[in-house]
Amino acid sequence: MNEEPSAPPVPDRESSSASAPRPNNTLGASSIYRLCEEVIALRETNGRQHKMFEQALAKTRDNLQTTFNSFAADTQRAYQQLRQEIHGEKRVSVALLNELMEVGYDLERIVAARPPADDADAVGRWAESVEVESRKVQAALLRHGIHPYDAVIGSAYNPALHERVGSRRVEGMDALRVAEQVEHGYASQQPEFVLRRPRVVVTE
Repeated sequence: MNEEPSAPPVPDRESSSASAPRPNNTLGASSIYRLCEEVIALRETNGRQHKMFEQALAKTRDNLQTTFNSFAADTQRAYQQLRQEIHGEKRVSVALLNELMEVGYDLERIVAARPPADDADAVGRWAESVEVESRKVQAALLRHGIHPYDAVIGSAYNPALHERVGSRRVEGMDALRVAEQVEHGYASQQPEFVLRRPRVVVTE
């Protein structure tokens, strides 16, 4: 007796779906999540760095502005001081020249009125007028801060302060010492600023 072959069993869908391995969808989701976290962190870091850069830039700008304002103020003060000094020197020069011209006119008149040598009284009055003019010159120099400058006898000879016009041996004094002042010099209000050195004799 021939039997018909039996049909293969039909697999159960529920059992087959349960037994088949499922794809791991959580791996891609976690990667995207980490990527989003990195992007957010990078954005926050970029924002903080940008804010710090703006703060540093503002601080640098303020420092540069302060430095420039200070430089401009110092330059303006220096310019005003220099301008005042120039104008002051011009005023002093003009005043000194005017006084010099007045003395020059007086001396011209005195020279023109020179009396004969045999008139003693007239010569005496003429000498007094010359002495008056000499005092006027000294007073003008003092008004402009210029005073006589004398060498100290026995001090060391200094070419910056003394003009050597002779030398001689002096008992009890070493060489290169001021032995005698032949003619006094002139200095400004600052003693170290000698306008004209006194003429001196120096020891050998």
